[in-house]
Amino acid sequence: MNKRPDVFLEIALLALQRVPRFLGRRTLSEYLADEYCQSAVERQLEIAGDALGQLRKLDAELFAGIPNGDLVVAFRNVLAHGYATLDHRRVYEIASERTTELLGTLEQMLAGFPDG
Repeated sequence: MNKRPDVFLEIALLALQRVPRFLGRRTLSEYLADEYCQSAVERQLEIAGDALGQLRKLDAELFAGIPNGDLVVAFRNVLAHGYATLDHRRVYEIASERTTELLGTLEQMLAGFPDG
């Protein structure tokens, strides 16, 4: 299988597009009380971070165009391996405040690839 960087961008983009839908208009306290929402949001952030980690391995130059890309991948590792000490308030902050900028960046990057 020939790996293409645009596939990893698209996987990350689709996962990040789900985050605000899953989060909805929940306040922090509502989010903290909803373990289903927490699980859904965390999983999508994990998928996005994993896809960007794969992109970093495949095309480091393209990955370098993602602001805080290394932090996104590192946060994926916290979600995947640090669940025992995970700060759900931090997850909420990232999900509600930081995904929009990353979405815009990934959309622009993906638009630079030809279809198919």
